[in-house]
Amino acid sequence: MKKKSGMIVITLCALFLIGGVAACRHGHHPGGFDEFDLAAATDRIASRLDLTGSQTADLKQIAREIAEKAKAMHADHESQHQELADLVRLEAIDREAVDQLIDEKMAKIRKMADYTAERLIAFHQSLTPEQREKIAAHIENHSSDGCRFGWR
Repeated sequence: MKKKSGMIVITLCALFLIGGVAACRHGHHPGGFDEFDLAAATDRIASRLDLTGSQTADLKQIAREIAEKAKAMHADHESQHQELADLVRLEAIDREAVDQLIDEKMAKIRKMADYTAERLIAFHQSLTPEQREKIAAHIENHSSDGCRFGWR
């Protein structure tokens, strides 16, 4: 049962992070992933899982919090690119400098992943066995169809 719970948490993480952020990066949301997109995604999930009012409110709160943290994480995106460009322009690149850039990026990603996992585990606990089964069935039905951006 723990393995199944872990898979659900991972899927929910992927839904919000990969579905939202990756869609923006690939041009599906040229202006960024805004509140309207977030509301549409959470409404679609709530509808498909037949969430109660309190579950829907929890889902929307979690989605907002994750989106805010993701936006904050990407706030210094331009400076990170400039730092990388400056590094590439050097005559020789120091391995320590590259490792430092990677470590900084990985620390941000790890912090975001930990926060997201914590919030989604809490949400998972509020789901009924029937709702969990719907998610599990969706995972099984769509595991090989190449769907990258969440529920279709």
